[in-house]
Amino acid sequence: METTEAKSPAAAVVDRLWRAYAPFQRGRRTDRDLTAMLAVLVLSGFIDSANDPGDELVKRWSRAIAEARTGYPPLRDLRDALFLAAKHERFPARAPWNPESVFGVDGEATADLPWAAAFLAALQQPPTAAEAGLEEVSGLLLERYLSESAAQTGEFYTPRTLTRLLAESLSPQPGDRVLDPACGTGGFLVAAAQHIAEQGRASDASFEGYAMDHRNPHLAMLNLAMHGIDKPLVRASDPGSLFRSLGNGMADFVLCNPPFNQRVQGLERLSWPFGSPPESNANFAWLQLAWTRLSEKGKAALIMPPGAASARGHESEIRRGMLVGGALLAVVALPANLFSHTTVPVHLWLLARDKSRHVPVGETDSVLFIDASRLGTHAPRQTRVLGPADRERIIGRFHAWLRSPRATPDDPGFSCSVPYGEILENDGCPLDPRLYVAPARERPPAALDTRRLLDELVGRAESTAGAAAHLLKSFDRSERVAHSETEAQRLPLRRVVEGTLEGVFEAPAPGLLLAGPSGSLIRAEHYVDADGVPVVMPKDLTGNGFSTASIRRISERQAMELERFRLRRGDVVLARRGELGRAAVVREEQHGWVCGTGCFVLRPPAGLDADYFAAYLRGPEARAWLETHSTGSMKMKTISLGVLGDLPVVLPDLATQQAIADTMTQLDEHECLLREQLALTRRIRHGALDGGIIPTP
Repeated sequence: METTEAKSPAAAVVDRLWRAYAPFQRGRRTDRDLTAMLAVLVLSGFIDSANDPGDELVKRWSRAIAEARTGYPPLRDLRDALFLAAKHERFPARAPWNPESVFGVDGEATADLPWAAAFLAALQQPPTAAEAGLEEVSGLLLERYLSESAAQTGEFYTPRTLTRLLAESLSPQPGDRVLDPACGTGGFLVAAAQHIAEQGRASDASFEGYAMDHRNPHLAMLNLAMHGIDKPLVRASDPGSLFRSLGNGMADFVLCNPPFNQRVQGLERLSWPFGSPPESNANFAWLQLAWTRLSEKGKAALIMPPGAASARGHESEIRRGMLVGGALLAVVALPANLFSHTTVPVHLWLLARDKSRHVPVGETDSVLFIDASRLGTHAPRQTRVLGPADRERIIGRFHAWLRSPRATPDDPGFSCSVPYGEILENDGCPLDPRLYVAPARERPPAALDTRRLLDELVGRAESTAGAAAHLLKSFDRSERVAHSETEAQRLPLRRVVEGTLEGVFEAPAPGLLLAGPSGSLIRAEHYVDADGVPVVMPKDLTGNGFSTASIRRISERQAMELERFRLRRGDVVLARRGELGRAAVVREEQHGWVCGTGCFVLRPPAGLDADYFAAYLRGPEARAWLETHSTGSMKMKTISLGVLGDLPVVLPDLATQQAIADTMTQLDEHECLLREQLALTRRIRHGALDGGIIPTP
């Protein structure tokens, strides 16, 4: 999301709606939920804004609100309200609606959408969605659902920062025809409509989309309706059907984020303008589909995996055909971590049906390459965001290049215009911008390093500020759940591990508390110098994780003989000697390691959150107790397994544990960011005085 959205009234409304919805996610199918949510928002906006929505519609809506406030399921009245609204000539979602497919019927509906009463009641609280802006509320709610819900829409969601980038790059105008052949929730069509509305009337344009998941047409139409697009043509389809009817040349603009590396049968039997793509990978089928759907003046923007720019075989021949045929305007390398579902970077391909209509005569024989892979801001545990300045830099360069490729100077480290001949000289006709964009001009080493570090410091400061905002929210959430918690029990660790306490654990689910192997089981000769299985000792436990700087290893064969002591994901490793209270949670990277002689391993029961327990052990109360009950010298304190079992553990309910653990994790991450920022500041101070800003004699 944009950083400004985190403080907006719309974000506050979405937080309230999400709190009403989130408790009902578990243990049920949620694939209809998002469509139903957007339908409620569309109904709300229509009834608030329509001059005469109709007495019966208002009656049904008012009764649904009254039912929701008492906790009674309002679904029958919501269904009837949607049915009546769909008949109204001014209702924004002009589609053949089946309200029962959205809100269900009677008994089935209550079970399928148990959150509806809480959601509708929350919608009525101030500030209302209408006051905060329905368009922004619906956009943020859609992003929140697709990033935090376990359900999938069947097609990957494209963040709004990317849909804006593509729409603003193509710059559609009133009266244009816009197509997305893999529209998902309709995000690209929405972005195009918003851009058109800034130039004039979006209603003068036409919008067409095809959803690869047959559940998504209604969802996309509701999303479009929330943004003032009342007559879109959105239909369910599949790649095979689209590829069999390649193009009618009717779209002025095509925007698309198609499925990557998709396998589609029968591609080689079809007629393709630039060559047959292999059945094992439909990337170039989507690119050619977009090109054939364009009108003579049309342009297209598609998101592609980086591999499409350098793949061998048939793909290289298709790239060559597209280049020589004048279909290619530009390729932009974008950063990693832009999507919630994948960390891999992507490329943006910009195409034209007739390149001579977009660049001056005699200047059509080059391609613009932009390396934007270092742009954007990236806060911890968030996706990378291309802010307005980042998008403007990319879009401004592309539009300047369209006006005159030859008059647009290269920008070392960011962009360059490359003639066809230079591209064709390279084996396979690769189109990866990193192969063509020259590094930034060299400065004196000290000045260059200081400038780079300053830029890095600004980025880290932004990340730290974002992390602080998330930490504040997390701390508030933990504080609320802690205050609402009845008095938490303080129980001996051994009873917690047994997992059989009535009133604490819903069902018997014992854990495990185990001391590491004796010294006779892991002797000095068992350790290996080369690759092996790490053995965790107290020195390897850091403040909140594991250090591999000096970790020792044993062979896989030896580790198999110690199977009982091998760590699993979710275990907690505790120091049994030295500085007591050190603990770390085993993640995927440590799964299969071995607990060493100087440690304990706790496998938590179902009612104990591993991160909460590790944080509790590192806290002052647990550390003081361990110090008091330890034996040994001042320099080498030791705790026994029997004594450790007596450790009193404060045990709130699982939800409270998880909220506290999340806050402690964010505190750890925030501390790490601050330490890195301090270290970077010290490096800048040294570099500045070592030629960075000192004048050269």
